[in-house]
Amino acid sequence: MESKELRLTNVFLGIIVVFAAGMLLYELQAVILPFILAIFLSYIFKPFVLLLKRKKIPSPLALLLVFIVISGLFFGLSSIIYSSFEAFVREAPKYQDKLSLILREFTLQVDQIAARFDIKPESVGLTDLIDISALTSAVTSGAGSVFSGLGNVFLILLLMFFILAGSGDLVAKVRVAMVERHSQTLSTMLESIDQRVRQYLIAKTLISLATGALTTVILLIFGVDFALLWGFLTFLLNFIPNIGSIVAIVFPITISFLQFDSVTTPLVVLALLIVTQMLMGNVIEPKIMEFSLNLSPLLVLVALIFWGWLWGIWGMILAVPMMSILKIVFENVEALKPISVLMSGTVPVRSGE
Repeated sequence: MESKELRLTNVFLGIIVVFAAGMLLYELQAVILPFILAIFLSYIFKPFVLLLKRKKIPSPLALLLVFIVISGLFFGLSSIIYSSFEAFVREAPKYQDKLSLILREFTLQVDQIAARFDIKPESVGLTDLIDISALTSAVTSGAGSVFSGLGNVFLILLLMFFILAGSGDLVAKVRVAMVERHSQTLSTMLESIDQRVRQYLIAKTLISLATGALTTVILLIFGVDFALLWGFLTFLLNFIPNIGSIVAIVFPITISFLQFDSVTTPLVVLALLIVTQMLMGNVIEPKIMEFSLNLSPLLVLVALIFWGWLWGIWGMILAVPMMSILKIVFENVEALKPISVLMSGTVPVRSGE
């Protein structure tokens, strides 16, 4: 009886801890999010630092070179994308006028068809129901979240610089600081996190870059407006499993249908973008991604909802690697191993079976 009461108490304590942690993460977003982004960026760029070190370049110089190159890329890219975003917001009323005209013509056709069958349609204007400002609002909201993160780019890069400077010594420090039994477990866990998360982030970044670049090229070839902006959003949204690739197609296709008088060009662009997403996501990504994070699809969905509510689009982008880190931690803590099994996408085989 006492054992059951103890378990129930532990469950309630766990719920309270999760709730308190969520509130803390929400309230301290401005402080914690740049640090989290810096950690994950350090996973991506650590191989470049190690490569320079193998070329006999001193560690401080290698870190400085990486810092300068990445800073230039970030600031150059952010300025280009921001100018494209400003142009989109400025041109949005033009697309609203085109949408209103299309909807008025459609409403007139519906009224004529209804009159033939002696039907009196409700006097509801579709122009009141469908508004291009909804698309503008969605892009503005998402881009605002992205640019607010990029607004801290110097702080993020500075944090990444110091993380990269001391990342190679962490495991060695753990082995010296703790007794052998605990240090072995913790160092194994840290090495596993470093290897698996880095491989995932590098592979996903390469796939997202290729997908964003191909999307930009396709849109430029057909003359779709704001191709750079849509390519950048495709790159970012590709980090969001399942729904990201769908949302990435919606924005440029909506604009292309409003931009061109004929439906042929938008339909061809739609087909090419779908083929690109399917090719990159279902053919190339599995070949580049030599391993699986083995996370339950339901867990990924819940993580996207939770982290999206907590930190917006950045939370959704970081949801999968953060869940992967939690799973690795649970795998290496005996009392939490059952939770890691529940988080898995496949049923693990018991040892000895």
